[in-house]
Parts: sequence; C-alpha cells; structure tokens
Amino acid sequence: MRQIPFIVLLLLMIIPTLTALALPQEGTEAPYFNVSTYEGDRVSTEKLKGKVFVLVFAAEWCPHCRRELPALSKAWKDAGLDGEDAMCIVMMVSSPQDKAIGFYKSVEPPSNWRLVPDADYVAEKYGVRAVPTMIVVDQNGKVAKIFRGEVPPNQITDLVSDLIGITPKGNYTSPTSTATQTQASTATSGENKSSGLKLGHIILIGLGVALVAVFGFWYYRTLKKFEVSKKGKKGKNKGKK
Repeated sequence: MRQIPFIVLLLLMIIPTLTALALPQEGTEAPYFNVSTYEGDRVSTEKLKGKVFVLVFAAEWCPHCRRELPALSKAWKDAGLDGEDAMCIVMMVSSPQDKAIGFYKSVEPPSNWRLVPDADYVAEKYGVRAVPTMIVVDQNGKVAKIFRGEVPPNQITDLVSDLIGITPKGNYTSPTSTATQTQASTATSGENKSSGLKLGHIILIGLGVALVAVFGFWYYRTLKKFEVSKKGKKGKNKGKK
C-alpha cells in the first residue's frame, strides 16, 4: 500500500496537464510566452502589450496552412495592417527548422510579421491541438478571438483592423467561391482532427501508459506480498500440526 501516495502524486501532476490542453477562453488573459524569433528579436506577451497581435500556429506539411498563410499575408497587406499597431507571429510546430523557414519566406510575409521556427512549447502552453489555429490578442493582452482551421483571411484582418481602430485600405477578394469555402471549411474541421497537430492526444496517451504501468507495478507488488504472507501462514500451520 506504500505505492498509493505515489499514484496520488501522479494524479496531481496529470490534472494541471489536462487543464493546459484546453485553448484559452475568449476574454481571458493570453498565456505568457517569451521566445526568440527567426529575425533575431525576442517577443513576449509583456513586450506586445499595447499592440494587437495574431498568433498563427501552423506546420509546413499542413495543406491547409499552405493555403491559409499566403492568403492571410495578402489580406494583411491589402488591409494596410503592416504598421506598428499590429503584429503577426507565425508559430511553426512539429516542422524541421529549414523547411519551416523556407515555407515562411514563400508566403512573402509583411514587414511586421515574425517567425518562431520551433514553437511546440508555446503550442502546448496554448492548448493547440490542430493546425492552422489563429489566436487574436488585443492591446490589453486579452484573447479577442480564436479561429480554428482554414478560414477566409479577411475575417482575421477585419477583426484586427477593428481592434486598432482603422478602416481596411483594400478589399481582399478570396480566389475561392463562397460555396467552395463552405465545403473547404467543413472538410478542414474533419481533416485537421485526423492530420493536424495533436499534442494533447500524445500527452494523454503518455500519461495513460504511465498510470497503467504504475498501477500494474503496485498490483504486482501487492500480489507478491499476499502470496508470501499466505505461504508463511501455511508454514506456521504445518509446524503446529
């Protein structure tokens, strides 16, 4: 029974991990991060206070990201958002650094975009389990909106423009028709579940395996002690006879 406190300790470790898997709620404080960018800067939630910023969690192998990021880059420029009041940080996850950088450069990012080539830690902290996921944070560091999957980029740029109080300079026109966008959106939600980033699932499986292993070890030790105790009692009974 000495193993029980260890199991309780393991459960106490699991509970905060499960909590961290959830995406932040809209209107709540954006989880803290402080990371280095490919451009040589350091960005953090503290340094970004006063700006509207968008965290784009993406992967270079994700087909939806390969469509979403170039479209968002164009919409961002068309809306006149390449100023000092806004910033977009592309958080690349589960991607080799050279491929992540190559993909990022190919979207011709605006001047106020930044790249974090290895952002798995930030993705885990934000509870991101599928890509692309876009999180818009306002000037006060609060989560304004979360976009999951491939979405019309003007939804993001319109919100950013509204938060910083400007009227978009251009009218972004999506190359995809409305009907096709609806189909793509539906397909994206299903495909992202099967092929997107699943950090939460991996962690849950690992914790489940660990819990089963600990329980199996505890059960094995308890059973062994019971057998030894049983043999000892039989030996005593034989000695009495």
